[in-house]
Amino acid sequence: MQLKSLKVTTWNLEHCNRLITDNPSEQIVDRRNRIWNTLESIDPDVICLQEGPKGSQAIQDFCKQVFKGRYVPVLLPTDNDRDYQLLGSQWIWFVVKSDLADRCYLQDPDVWQTFTEEKSWKVHQWGEEISNSHKHYRHPQVMVMNIDGEHEIEFIGVHLKSKINKKKIVWENGDLTGEYVNEALKARIKLATESANVRKYIHAKFEQLEHPGIVLLGDCNDPVGKDHFEKYYMFFDLISNLQGEVLMSERFFNHALFDYPNHLRWTCKYRDAIKKIPASKNPLLIDHILMSQPIVKGRLPLKAAANAGLVEHQSFERHNAGSNSKTRTSDHRPVSLVLTA
Repeated sequence: MQLKSLKVTTWNLEHCNRLITDNPSEQIVDRRNRIWNTLESIDPDVICLQEGPKGSQAIQDFCKQVFKGRYVPVLLPTDNDRDYQLLGSQWIWFVVKSDLADRCYLQDPDVWQTFTEEKSWKVHQWGEEISNSHKHYRHPQVMVMNIDGEHEIEFIGVHLKSKINKKKIVWENGDLTGEYVNEALKARIKLATESANVRKYIHAKFEQLEHPGIVLLGDCNDPVGKDHFEKYYMFFDLISNLQGEVLMSERFFNHALFDYPNHLRWTCKYRDAIKKIPASKNPLLIDHILMSQPIVKGRLPLKAAANAGLVEHQSFERHNAGSNSKTRTSDHRPVSLVLTA
């Protein structure tokens, strides 16, 4: 049976592990309720979750305790959590409404590595002749959904390299100097290579299908445009890397928020230590949804029409009213894309 519509949401839900317990405190119950009320208001069919709990049993427990069993995780057919190839405690998960579960499966990360022909890759830091090795700390997760018995959409969930830098900021004659610069550039170069690896996978899909339906979504840890280091050191920005080359028009990805109002196009607020801008005055869009041209041009049964993307500000604000740092749903706002027949 063909789906008439599909709402897809990406949400970095900030330390999901802390919500899994059989004896929740009042604060945990409060936060759980706020998350659930937000989801009920948004009503997504598919959720790409970042900072999800570590391990397949943990995400199943999370879905029962926080999502009230109405959403289920899409898992690999394995008992070994190492097969997800996710490191650390913040994992990427796809969870779907239970009546959609039979349409979905999670692709083994080994398939990704076969298509890209690399599990890790060489990285040359700026000006260095000797390379070092890098790989995805949180390996992209790919969920495949059948939408009408014949056509599929691949959802690529990412949580790319963090740019957190705890080194001391030092200015000299109007320029940044010292370890802060080195640390910042190392992080950004690694982040750029992760996006290049994602595009390598996407390129492989276009070598297999004439019109692949692909949605790329998640926390990319970088906003649209160039920050200080991209402007003065690297001269390119991450989102352009993910979108691809515009002259390869069929392979260029559209951003779901392209036609969304500019003043609402943000998902979190963090302090800019370089420009000394407080978090309250520094809205950033680091949670993204991008989609392939076949989805935009209607070459699949489901299409992203005009104004199909949004940041879920209203639901976020409404259900976080009166919260504090321990009971708010997250420091990120959800982003959604609605596909229609």
